[in-house]
Amino acid sequence: LKDKRCPATGRVPMAPLQELRSGDRIRVLGGRNYDNYHGGMEGTVLENEPDLQEMFVQFDDVATAGEQPMCVEYCDLEHAPDSGKYRPGSRAGKGPENKGPLVDKHGDFTVRQVVRLQALQSAPELNGKLGRLRRYDVNAERWEVDVRLVGMKRLKEENLGCPEKPKVPSGLNAEELKARGNEAFKAGELEEAVAFYTAAIDLLEDGDGKAPEAADPKYIAVLYGNRAQCHINLCRELHGEDGPAKEARSLAMRANMDSARALELDPTNGKAAYRRGCAVLGMAPSASRAKEAIYWLDIALSGRASGGKDGIVLPNAMRNEVSNLLQYAKSRLDACTVAATPDPEACTKQ
Repeated sequence: LKDKRCPATGRVPMAPLQELRSGDRIRVLGGRNYDNYHGGMEGTVLENEPDLQEMFVQFDDVATAGEQPMCVEYCDLEHAPDSGKYRPGSRAGKGPENKGPLVDKHGDFTVRQVVRLQALQSAPELNGKLGRLRRYDVNAERWEVDVRLVGMKRLKEENLGCPEKPKVPSGLNAEELKARGNEAFKAGELEEAVAFYTAAIDLLEDGDGKAPEAADPKYIAVLYGNRAQCHINLCRELHGEDGPAKEARSLAMRANMDSARALELDPTNGKAAYRRGCAVLGMAPSASRAKEAIYWLDIALSGRASGGKDGIVLPNAMRNEVSNLLQYAKSRLDACTVAATPDPEACTKQ
């Protein structure tokens, strides 16, 4: 922005936030007091996203904001062409968060719904990506969207659309279907990946048996395992603060069945054992399910890249992930066991 000072005041007039560019200065509005930034703090714009009504800011007061850039919404900021009188440590009392009522339904959209992003001008790289709705901010008139492979964004309803049902082209062989499923999975198109893996499984198990992969149980086990991972990822998206939703439990059950089928076809598949542990933990918490998860995760962890106990194969890159989940399963078992233990003082004598 050009430095066009007002002759009367000697100050540079403030510009609309959506016009600010990298290197411009901003200030937190008075009364906007949070843990990592508060009224009067100043910083430099690193990246501006007008469509998302937010920008990445490097604040001067690193003792409060930290050394990493911070994503801040427009509603908390103003252009700061002239330096103010803020001094680090001169924080005012913490005010209320500047968020309006959060509701589960607005217009044609509802919480946990899958949407496809569209018509974003300043962040075109997000167009076409899928996300899941969390809450609608009534005051800001924006949905909180958990965008797959990206993270949380706050978007207007005009930037949200309903994704089409996945379509599988005819004439593809098993390897082509598997490859298309892998590509969809990497892109966060989980529903499409499920469709391709399902088509490949149906071709090999219910087809005429002429495909060479139909005689390879380990190949089919990989397809079931990949589809199980899709169900696990979808299940994790649906887990909320109030516990797993009904749809999440259904997805966990599908993942469990697919993992079980993969292990039936290939008992040495450590990934399948790990995924079965994940699936069980995605169901409603109970001591029996926690024990079952621990059982399968122990089996997965016994594997080695070249084949471990009983020939179980588990890539080295997964060992840390499996170990962390095993510790979580044990902590869940402890929690369920404590919850199920009666309080002797509360028991009535017979």
